[in-house]
Amino acid sequence: GLEAYYRAMARLATTLMQIFAVGLDLPDAYFADKIDRHTSVLRAIHYPVQAETPKPGQLRAGAHTDYGTLTILYGDDTPGGLQVRHRHGDWLDVHPTPGSLVCNIGDLMARWTNDRWVSNLHRVVNPPRDDADRDRLSIAFFHNTNHNAEIRCITSCLGPHGIAKYPPVRFSDHYLGKLMKAEHMRLDVKS
Repeated sequence: GLEAYYRAMARLATTLMQIFAVGLDLPDAYFADKIDRHTSVLRAIHYPVQAETPKPGQLRAGAHTDYGTLTILYGDDTPGGLQVRHRHGDWLDVHPTPGSLVCNIGDLMARWTNDRWVSNLHRVVNPPRDDADRDRLSIAFFHNTNHNAEIRCITSCLGPHGIAKYPPVRFSDHYLGKLMKAEHMRLDVKS
């Protein structure tokens, strides 16, 4: 069930973090003490059949980045799915191979790497009218660090003159700040 899936995704995320460390010329266990009590979240996201035509420009999920280290996404290739924003500004459809997983870098990896690795802006679009009678299910594993992990630019990723783009931050403070900003935006839209 979902608990077994969560455990499998947590193991995969740990392996990916070891690979990330090696890719950044760090010891493979560099992130281990920052994720050994991770606060990850598994979400089953159901996009129902659309009985009414969406308004022009309406999205199933607006453009955003993910707060944590990485996101592992399982979803089908049903029309009206994930899009990522290319660095030139175009939105590109993501067409996963059946049975595969999509991995997005999150905000924490961008901070650790001084934006060498990008937390990509992405969104979920509505299906074309001809496919509106199909629902969509995605399962997202949002990998987060330990609550008290400090996210500080990795020395090898510092910019010219040893400058980090972001100050060090504790994950819990980063996450709370993101939630408060999202809530503020939601309240602005309502008023």
